Amino acid sequence: MSTHYFIGIRIPGQAAEKIGHARDSWELTTHKRLTPPADMHITLIFIGEDRFGELGEIAERLGQIDQVPFRLQVAGVKTFGNPETPRIVYAALSDNPELMALQQAVEQQLDPLQLATDPKPFVPHITLASRWKGGSLPENWQLEELEFAVDSFSLFEIHPRETPRYKEIQTYPLKGGA
Repeated sequence: MSTHYFIGIRIPGQAAEKIGHARDSWELTTHKRLTPPADMHITLIFIGEDRFGELGEIAERLGQIDQVPFRLQVAGVKTFGNPETPRIVYAALSDNPELMALQQAVEQQLDPLQLATDPKPFVPHITLASRWKGGSLPENWQLEELEFAVDSFSLFEIHPRETPRYKEIQTYPLKGGA
């Protein structure tokens, strides 16, 4: 099996722990995989495998992004897929122009490459549970309002059989802004 990659924002430890604790309080037994706090992130772009040997160029291009740090706010719990049997349960995020600008900057930097990125529109989220296995969803799942700083983004390598699964291979601080 080949190695896969993505570009994302790691959720800071304290915020991830709070989100994980709230999710665990729901006693969610409907999904096969619950995301450990150490793996909580926001995917900006999923790359998949590096079929054309472009990882070095990806890393170099990401270093050209110039944006200032910003703050994100968790805005409740939502799902992807059938609401009765959702594929994914996630923490939604409040609309944030800085996050959208960062995602678009990443996309623009990678556009000239031969990557087969996900064509679906970007929906910022933090996956809490995935892979529906059956049962009844909790009646009342909620997350307290939570805000956290984003001061970097990273190129991640996926290790499906390890914990944590997502290893940062290069991190890019946000410091500038045009």
